[in-house]
Amino acid sequence: MHIAEERLHLRKKRIERHGRQLTVMVTLCAFIVVVSTLEVLMLANAEGFRIWKMLNPEGTAAEYSAMLLVSYLVDILIPAGIAIYTYFSIARLGTPRTYRLVWGAIVFLATARKVLTMRTQSVFWYVSLLFWGILFLVVINIHRLEKNSSTERM
Repeated sequence: MHIAEERLHLRKKRIERHGRQLTVMVTLCAFIVVVSTLEVLMLANAEGFRIWKMLNPEGTAAEYSAMLLVSYLVDILIPAGIAIYTYFSIARLGTPRTYRLVWGAIVFLATARKVLTMRTQSVFWYVSLLFWGILFLVVINIHRLEKNSSTERM
């Protein structure tokens, strides 16, 4: 029984140690998902379809809806993936260099893809880019948000 209590205590300590990292990461990812949702809602209207139809005269409403849906899924897949991965792995694995390197590269490429969409008419595009940039900085510097033992004593 003593070993089980000790393991539980160590697990609680690890969760407390990484709580700030997890909170920041999940919050940023949630903001990106919300902004992406608002952007798609703004584009999913008759005016957006009319503009798209001018650029793609042979396109149909179904193709426009499919394009918006695929774009939306691509926009939320990475933040959802990083939030879920971090939630389930941070207490056990922490944030090693490989975590920061791999997720940093993925977030950087997603940010570059977002820049290349060039939806400069949308305020949500700019807000989304801001959150993607912040997410990149947080991912590569997440180890600095960790509570260390020296701050716990104070």
